[in-house]
Amino acid sequence: MSLVPFEPNKQDMVNEFKDDSYFPVPKETDTMQEITVDINCHNHREMLDDFEPFSSDGYQNMGEFEREVEAEEEQDEEDEQGHADDSEEHTEEYDDFNYIVDPEAILDDWDVDMREFHSCVDEVEWFGQGPNIELDLNQDDDLGVINNDDFESTGYEEDLRKRMLKNLNKKISRSTEEEQWLVKTVIDEHLCLQSRNVKACTSRYLASTILQKVDSNPRIPITALQEELQMDLELSISRMKVFKAKSIAKEQLYGEYERQYNLLRDYCLELQTNNPGTTVKLEVCNEPNPDVQTRIFKRIYICLGALKLGFKYGKRELLGLDGCFLKGPHPGLILTVVGLDSNNGIYPLAYAVVEAETTSSWTWFLECLGDDLDLDASCNFTFVSDRQKGIIPAIAKVFPNAEHRWCLRHIHENMKLQWRGEEFRDHLWRCVTYTTIRHFERTMDEFKDFSAEAREWLSKIPPVHWARSHFSGRAHSDCLLNNLCEVFNSKLERGRDKPIITCLEYIRVYLMKRHCIVQNEIDKCKSLLTPTATTILDTIKTAASKYKALFCGSGKYQVTGMMFDQYVVNLKEGTCSCRYWEITGIVCRHGICAIWEHVQNGEKAQQPEYWAHPCYKLETSRAMYSNKIDPINGRSMWPKSRCPTTLIPPTHHTQVGRPKKNRRRAIDEPTNQSKNLSRKFLTVTCSKCHNKGHNSRTCKGQGGSSQRAVGGSS
Repeated sequence: MSLVPFEPNKQDMVNEFKDDSYFPVPKETDTMQEITVDINCHNHREMLDDFEPFSSDGYQNMGEFEREVEAEEEQDEEDEQGHADDSEEHTEEYDDFNYIVDPEAILDDWDVDMREFHSCVDEVEWFGQGPNIELDLNQDDDLGVINNDDFESTGYEEDLRKRMLKNLNKKISRSTEEEQWLVKTVIDEHLCLQSRNVKACTSRYLASTILQKVDSNPRIPITALQEELQMDLELSISRMKVFKAKSIAKEQLYGEYERQYNLLRDYCLELQTNNPGTTVKLEVCNEPNPDVQTRIFKRIYICLGALKLGFKYGKRELLGLDGCFLKGPHPGLILTVVGLDSNNGIYPLAYAVVEAETTSSWTWFLECLGDDLDLDASCNFTFVSDRQKGIIPAIAKVFPNAEHRWCLRHIHENMKLQWRGEEFRDHLWRCVTYTTIRHFERTMDEFKDFSAEAREWLSKIPPVHWARSHFSGRAHSDCLLNNLCEVFNSKLERGRDKPIITCLEYIRVYLMKRHCIVQNEIDKCKSLLTPTATTILDTIKTAASKYKALFCGSGKYQVTGMMFDQYVVNLKEGTCSCRYWEITGIVCRHGICAIWEHVQNGEKAQQPEYWAHPCYKLETSRAMYSNKIDPINGRSMWPKSRCPTTLIPPTHHTQVGRPKKNRRRAIDEPTNQSKNLSRKFLTVTCSKCHNKGHNSRTCKGQGGSSQRAVGGSS
């Protein structure tokens, strides 16, 4: 607070201020009282000698005091018309009855600049412990003085500040940076009611609290976060607030979805720089106006150089194709192509993000794949996929001579729409697993006797796409399912709801880690073949011990088993009439029996492991995983793309209803995951006649060999 300066030759006004009646008693308050610190002007006499003359803007910091003085001037002019001009000036300068002035500190004949005078006044706000307090202005033993300039200065030591606050035993606070410090007494006993609802506990504050937890476990449930935060903060937090906090934390960790599309070109450059031989193709939507500085993202294709070289070393012309939906705010699908390694494990080759699973997108994806693998229209590769409408014409267009297998599981799912039951499934698998056409035709006839309608429906599907008996031996695999892509898609589930770059990085990191894990397992193996091939061959050897081989000359053997099971083996050509050796590339049981007989006859022959196709050799597996996927740098070190346009995300169309994130269950798949599963769609067996379709209570002697399962034709 400020003091009114005195002008020279005003002794008569000074005498008025010496009256004790001009010292008002401070008003009583409940918690605090505010006074000014007495100023020993005698100690400032030498300081006032250096003051400049009083300027016209000396009242610029007096604030509210000026308005009160002006009001009193107008009142004095009305009441005292006869006063002289000098009296009016005195009234303007000295009618301040709200300030406390020490009469003994009044100086004569001094011009004071109020701005410099204020800089020498230290203020403090003192709080008493009760309403009835007598103030002694001549004693300042109980007053703690804090100099704001010193307290806020950078040179003020931190320990000295803490010691000052400790000595005062008070708290210091202020609402704004411009206001003075406010000293408060500590009240140990609180009488207010505690509340668990705090407005300061916002979703952004909670996001900063759970940032590390969400980073370590992005799939942590909202309920678990809510309970943990309530226990830690001892507050009542709603579930929606925790949901918003988790969304904000994910946004801070993974970045915004739209912003990552702008950095997609930089990511592609970094990926190609650190992984030589990597192919990245980015396609945008056509823009009719060339002056537009933005382009809408459409597709991106990525084939890492290490995967490309490793697949060529694998010597296996088999690829599985499939797609899975993105779960983020922008539409799209992830198309994947997966091969088989020497251990019959998955070998992901390439992946892409496209707008939809259409013929156009599949055609573009297969064309990019053909350029990487040097495949032309006359290639004889084998592709495995479901019967999606877009992929069938795309393969027929890009690779017309390729062998296209259809996943048997999807065929069975379509069959279950009309014919359910284990009997239909068993008949279907018997038709599929036989490797000769004669056995295939016989099992189809048996299926016709069981259900003519189901057999008629199955015969409309060309057997070259789903029956082993009609497969060629170019792929060296007898797989009937597209589970190699299903396995890879299941590993990408946690990355499908993330932004575009984070999703692509999730796939790359998984492939990089998998390469290292498989390489460590390969280093532990010492056999000629891979572990899976060795296990398969050991099983075949056990079955081969029940056969007898008869040498017929020219490297041919007649191998006979039980129940007129007889086949012809040609060791020179490495074939058997059962076609298992031709389809899989692993010696069948008839071939192993012929090899044993060949050795017993004194002929030079190697062990059955050496007769397997080179794709099953352990050295082939080492070559496939010898090339490693290299890591990349962070965003701050990515090279900047020189493309003048900016990528923006595709247009988002909000679908009706709640977004579906769970997979679609089969028509007969139980929805209850508890121990007590539902018996819906299960075929019952009668305990009396041992026929299916009814139980013992409803048994009336019906049944027989022609008894149908539930859902079959009568």
